[in-house]
Amino acid sequence: MSTHPGTTVTPTHFRSVMRHLPTGVAAICSADPRTAEPCGLIVGTFASLSLDPAWVTFNVARTSTSWPRIAGSGRFSVSLLADGQQAVCAALSGKGADKFRSLDWEMSAYGTPRIRGSLGWIDCLLLRELDGGDHLLIIAEAQEMTAADRGDPLVFHGGRLGGLRGPQPAV
Repeated sequence: MSTHPGTTVTPTHFRSVMRHLPTGVAAICSADPRTAEPCGLIVGTFASLSLDPAWVTFNVARTSTSWPRIAGSGRFSVSLLADGQQAVCAALSGKGADKFRSLDWEMSAYGTPRIRGSLGWIDCLLLRELDGGDHLLIIAEAQEMTAADRGDPLVFHGGRLGGLRGPQPAV
């Protein structure tokens, strides 16, 4: 609950309104600096922050057990998930040690896992973690990036994952 007097915005109310805003889905992945095992998480808040310098941003829950492993390496890859990669989202959103067991991925030149079949990949260097209430606001520098030739993004909207176009009519 907000600490500002007179507010009527509860976490439940906030979520019920914000679910009307569609967001892209991105996988944030790194190699655990202690074990070299891949680790990752899913965010729906990934965005460009600055063109010059080339900075990106996203939010991660303070309760995340994956983020400290990713942050400890100081670098990570961002895989911009494509429509049809709902299973990737489910695997990286779950709890457990081996989230990558069922995923199709490859190691980037920076030593960070990239999810194959994604629409784009951005290799990043962690710059800052800022206070964002119950989340951390992450700022990172994009060091290398590439995009697929085509495809639609995986989108989270109204509590559901899907593509921009929704179900397609039979041809």
